Amino acid sequence: MALIFHIIRTEGPINRTDIVTRTGLSKSTVSLQINRLLSRGLIREETPGGAGKAKRKLRLELAADSGCVVGVLLGIHALTINVFNIGMATLVEGAWDMSSVIEPEPTNRFIMEKIEELFLKAGIPREKLWGIGIGFPFPVDFMKGTADSPPNVPLWNQYPLRKVYEDHFGCPVLIDNDVNVMALGEGFSGAAQEEKDFIFVKVGTGIGSGLILDGKIYRGSKGCAGDIGHIGIDGETRLCHCGNQGCLEAIAAAPAIAARGLEAAMTGESPLLEDILQSRSRITSRDVGDCAQRGDMASIRIIQESGRKIGSVLAKLVNFANPGAVYIGGGVANSGNLFLSSIRESIVKRSPHLATIDLSIRFSELMARSGPTGAGILIVDELFSFSRFQETLDHRLPAEYPPAR
Repeated sequence: MALIFHIIRTEGPINRTDIVTRTGLSKSTVSLQINRLLSRGLIREETPGGAGKAKRKLRLELAADSGCVVGVLLGIHALTINVFNIGMATLVEGAWDMSSVIEPEPTNRFIMEKIEELFLKAGIPREKLWGIGIGFPFPVDFMKGTADSPPNVPLWNQYPLRKVYEDHFGCPVLIDNDVNVMALGEGFSGAAQEEKDFIFVKVGTGIGSGLILDGKIYRGSKGCAGDIGHIGIDGETRLCHCGNQGCLEAIAAAPAIAARGLEAAMTGESPLLEDILQSRSRITSRDVGDCAQRGDMASIRIIQESGRKIGSVLAKLVNFANPGAVYIGGGVANSGNLFLSSIRESIVKRSPHLATIDLSIRFSELMARSGPTGAGILIVDELFSFSRFQETLDHRLPAEYPPAR
């Protein structure tokens, strides 16, 4: 039954004859399993438009409104939440600035309150909630569903994230790091839909990468694959918040860009940044990116240097994994083509010709939407996986559920 549902979900609308052909199962077996899915209300069978034989051929499709899932992305400074139906169409969404995520309990309480507010806003009954996927901005033990030694928010260490949400909402919950869910989102509905092997890089307050290999997220043995932000850069000695020196994150992420912009403003090296500092008493990485796009030479040098450092690390991943594409997301991606071209320059310079001849290096297409989308598809794929499919059916759509019409 799970196989037949997978075909309907991913390839539908589709008729019964085509399912028999795709599966190699007998007509009677296919018919029996389809009728069971219809009785649960998980799929519907409708007559397509047209005349003659085309009109008589009933076609099966996912009953997307039978349930919904929530996709959450927490950043250091922002929270975004989308509620999707099980066909991954957005039903309601929201975004909030976060003043602090230092303490886990008030932060997670706030997230749970906002999920409940969105359900009320959209008039969705809580029993329609089938699962929640969440991306957090720090290392996560995917199997345990806990935070693991996050250097930027140490109070979260070993916090039982999955259990907290499952106890509160009474549904399956999956926890991952932010860049992994962003990679999943880009692969599902962004620029990477046709790519089976790609790297997604987030450059914001921190730097991380998500690796999609053969169409699947690669987490490694403990879930921390792709943590490029703490790869050391030769010759760099700047102290990182993780306690080491010369980490990529410490010299090329948004705080480092802002710090160098502040220095340029205070020394008079950048008149544009100096004016911003006088008017607002602070400099952000976005300010540096905006000034670079306006032709400010000091800002251009800062953005280019950040891009080159990131590209030098990505070149190592390109050499190792030979992806078909690299996608850049996160807040610093708004710095524009100067940033992207500097990354591309370093990758091409430090990688063999065969690895880069067809390599696409571009910005994320979804940008801020990649995280909630990826978190949503993370939990949807889990709910309908072969190992969990029957459990999902039994818990969410009992046998007496009336068939959808």
